This record gives sequence, structure tokens and C-alpha cells, in this order.
Amino acid sequence: MKRNRVNKGLIAVLGAGLLLAAAGCSSSQKPADLGAPAGAANTATSGPASGSATGTSGSPTTTASSSTSAAGSSSAPGAAAAPKAVATSSAGWSYQASVPGDPSIAAAMTAFQNYTAVIHDMGVKAHDSNDLAKYADGTVLSLMNDFVAQERRLSVNQQGTETVKVTDAKLDSAAKPPVVTITTCTDDTKFFLVFATGAKKGQPAQTPNKTAYPNVYKVHLGADGKWRVNAVTPESKKTC
Repeated sequence: MKRNRVNKGLIAVLGAGLLLAAAGCSSSQKPADLGAPAGAANTATSGPASGSATGTSGSPTTTASSSTSAAGSSSAPGAAAAPKAVATSSAGWSYQASVPGDPSIAAAMTAFQNYTAVIHDMGVKAHDSNDLAKYADGTVLSLMNDFVAQERRLSVNQQGTETVKVTDAKLDSAAKPPVVTITTCTDDTKFFLVFATGAKKGQPAQTPNKTAYPNVYKVHLGADGKWRVNAVTPESKKTC
């Protein structure tokens, strides 16, 4: 890969608009011309969520609102809990979801919400976060950390606004370990890399996405009983 190109093929691997410049990676999108050495990414903002989100060290506190979205909130004994609508936003990042009453799906979605918040914050500030390992592991964890390191090396960071809306969440309880598949509609048309220093400071370092797009995430239950994002499937050729 030429040093003045950024590979956008791994955006959906990390999700929430993440862009990685890694030589040899397959790309489903046209690389953007940085006019600088290759390598950089997009990410998300953060504080843990639990119906109402609270901030973690080094991350802005988010605010959340939850409301019952199903009629008849006082359901009969033994009935499934009604879904709750969650809307959270902080410093350019916003998240929306309808969380079902199933406790496993709800726990996985909470971890996912925190994951999207943390990676947004990491990308905007171009800094590492100890919180990421609480909500992601495997390749997703290592690529995000690599991305932030590349941001610093290239003196770029993410800027703008991003919206992540969960459109579907399904539990595969037969999987070992159990997995919740979460589909989102991510709008980062106004969230992209910019130069952080030099004569081009504040100018775009990549071509922004033109439309919102779906991402499919796998959130699995770890041996420690915690849910973490460990896979993302790009849907960059689709819109939502």
C-alpha cells in the first residue's frame, strides 16, 4: 500500500465508524487520500451504561433516558419484562436501542453500548483506555488499540458527530459460549479523521462516508461472566 493512502476496509471490523490503515487488509471501500503516511481510524465516546450511563475515568459522563416501550408496563406475574427504550449521548456520540426483557440480551447490549462509547472517545482523543478490555476482546480489542497508536503516529484524530442505533438483537443460547448478535445502523457521515497538527490541522484526512450503514456485531459471554464484543461484520455496501 502507498504511504499516502488509508485502507478503509476494516472500518466495520471495529464498528462505530472505526477506520484502520493496515497494509494487506482487504477493502470494500475506496481508500481516502491522506496526503500523509498511511494509517488511522474512527471510533466511539464513553462511560459505562446501565440504563442510565455513568462515566469512567478518562471518559466523559454520558446521560441516558430509559422508558418502557411496550403497552401495559404493569405486566402480569410471570410475563416477560417489557422492552426499554434507551437514548444516550455525550460529546458528539449518541446511542439508541430498545432493550428487551431477556436478561442475557440486556447484559450483552449494555456491554455493547459501553463498547461503542469507549471506542468513540478513544478515537476522538487518540488515547488508550483501560475500559476497552471490559467490553471487547480478541481481534476487536487489539485492532482498536492498534488504531489509536496509528492515530498518534500520524497526528490525526476523529472529529464530528456519530449515531449508533441498534436495530436488532438476538441470543444464541446454544452457542458455546452464548452469543448475542447485535445489528446497528451507524451514521458517521459527519464523523471522520482530521489532521491534528501542522498546516492541515482540522482538515479532513479521509473521505467521509456518504450514507449510514449497518454493522453486525457478535457479543459473547466470557469465562468471567462478562459480555464482550469479539467480532464485527462489515456491511459497507448496504445502507440503512
